[in-house]
This record gives sequence, structure tokens and C-alpha cells, in this order.
Amino acid sequence: MTGDELPNGGTTAREALEMHLVQALTRCELAAVRDHLEAAIRHCRDLPPTPLVECPLCGCVGLPKRIRLHDCSWRPGHD
Repeated sequence: MTGDELPNGGTTAREALEMHLVQALTRCELAAVRDHLEAAIRHCRDLPPTPLVECPLCGCVGLPKRIRLHDCSWRPGHD
């Protein structure tokens, strides 16, 4: 996963990963597990952002996957 996939709910893979890590942290009982989850959350938050791209046709800006799948307002023959 690159961070720009859209799992159910319209969140990015990165957002889903952080959500699952935080949920796991709230349920863990062992200190060693808590330490590992906290480190994973820090690393997840420290990941570089996914670069935004612009649709070459309509100028819409967003995550690469969303731009590839968006309903472009530019249509041939429409001004």
C-alpha cells in the first residue's frame, strides 16, 4: 500500500492504519505491546505525506488514487 488507496469508508490506507493502531493501543494489556504500538503510531505519523497531484484536464487537486478515479468535470466538446 502506498498511502493513497481508499478502503471502505473513504479513508486513506494511512488513516486506516493509524486508526487500527490506536484502537489496538486502547485494548492492549501488556506494557511491551503498548510500547510497540506507541512506536508504530509515532512512525505512522512521521511518514512523509502522500503528494497531491493535479488533474491535467480540469485542475482538480487531490491524492493520486482519488484523482485517477474522480469524475472529471472536463468533457471533450464542453466549454
